[in-house]
Amino acid sequence: MVNNQHRKALKKTLKYSAIVLFLMVLALPAQAQRRVVHYLPNYENEPYHFGFLLAYNQMSYTVKTITNYQNIPQPGNSWPNGTYSPDNTRYMYVYNIETEQTPGFTVGIIGSKRLGRYFDLRFIPSLSFSERRMNYSLILENLDGSTEPKTFKKSIGTTFVEFPLHIKYRSKRYNNIGAYVFGGVSPKLDLASQKDNKETGPDGQEFINNLVTKRFDFAGELGVGFDIYNQWFKMGIEVKMSYGILDIVKNEAFIYTAPIDKLRNKLFQVSFLFE
Repeated sequence: MVNNQHRKALKKTLKYSAIVLFLMVLALPAQAQRRVVHYLPNYENEPYHFGFLLAYNQMSYTVKTITNYQNIPQPGNSWPNGTYSPDNTRYMYVYNIETEQTPGFTVGIIGSKRLGRYFDLRFIPSLSFSERRMNYSLILENLDGSTEPKTFKKSIGTTFVEFPLHIKYRSKRYNNIGAYVFGGVSPKLDLASQKDNKETGPDGQEFINNLVTKRFDFAGELGVGFDIYNQWFKMGIEVKMSYGILDIVKNEAFIYTAPIDKLRNKLFQVSFLFE
């Protein structure tokens, strides 16, 4: 069920976050055991910093389904243009929808403005590539009264142009390591949301045969990380969660969207920042 899928995704996200943060914390005792040179001692006093970001991401959807959708019959010809449904199908019942995460990557440019002793304003225009999958399970009710199961998987390619704007709060620096938290918003545009969704039916007519989403979204973001200073530059390692605020589903392919009330983007990301 969708709720079970959400719980599994949350547990997986928390596990990854705990592992990354644990590895970061392991570096602190090593710093404390010896006297170290303080690299870039005046770094935080500079008004602007620039750099780049490389990241691993996992994108998925948060799905809110219609109440009791498993018992709502969909007409046998509810595939677009009636070209995909078997001729002997009276009704179709969608009894399960699951989202599947796939790995992707992100590249971005960092611009940071010092706001105060411990506060920075960051703007990180980014390009993110990934793919989401929706797994559908159906029961087909035929004209003769018989039923048969049907499962299929739909892949939704994603290429996000993102414009994250974050407020970053830094801790006091400990030798060459400092921790931070951040939060903000991220307008984003999906360049691939309308691609590869059309097929040609037996009658020669084109129809949409995939879940179609809207191009524009607006997300809230939260994350934590560590800054590591060396002789030439500062490297950051951070974990971020991004939650879409807008409903992005488009009701253009009925069987794929009929059970869905709301559909929102969700992203987990581990980033390496170089400034």
